[in-house]
Amino acid sequence: MQRIFAEYVAGRGMTSIARGLTQNGIACPSAYDRARNPHRQTRIWETTAIRAILQYPQYTGRQVWNRVRTDEVLIDIDDVALGHENRRCWNDPSQWVWSRSESDTSLISPDRYARAQETVKRRGT
Repeated sequence: MQRIFAEYVAGRGMTSIARGLTQNGIACPSAYDRARNPHRQTRIWETTAIRAILQYPQYTGRQVWNRVRTDEVLIDIDDVALGHENRRCWNDPSQWVWSRSESDTSLISPDRYARAQETVKRRGT
């Protein structure tokens, strides 16, 4: 975890980090829970795993609420009778609610997490 954040903040890209972890023989997250991830590779780090790790604020040791909301969206605005569907939407980080104290052991500092988020914004997706 710390390696991923350190390398990303230092300028390495997500794909490059994933490639480095794979080359170093470090097991990817799906290797630890095969029942939950039978469809994923166990030896190859994916860029999506790196992105998910970088965007997971709980690694700071604090709990975070209100990251995602569920919106009801009409299936067809011209035919309301069709009803709606639920869509999950990410809230802006300014709307997140952070616990005041750590509830778990922090794996990275809040400062390093914040720097990683700034880097993600600056680089784009």
